[in-house]
Amino acid sequence: MVTKITSNGFDSRTSTNLKLNKMSKTKFNGFEKYFIQTALKNAIEEAEQDIKRLVSEGKRPIYAEGYFTMVGGDIIDKVNDMTLKKYQD
Repeated sequence: MVTKITSNGFDSRTSTNLKLNKMSKTKFNGFEKYFIQTALKNAIEEAEQDIKRLVSEGKRPIYAEGYFTMVGGDIIDKVNDMTLKKYQD
């Protein structure tokens, strides 16, 4: 029987390995939710400002004012739904 030992001397078959990564693979924790929602809110605000600027310059953007607020709100709600219950709004 050949035992494969990795470069750090750890044998995955015979070692009692503690599971160190207890993060959920399917739900966000509180920090992840905060990080994603903050990034989304900033992106929504920036996109809305860009649309308003284009309209004030007399240009006709593809997206109407309020579009990113509406779509972004739906995405933020989805992130909240995909967050562990104890961290949901």
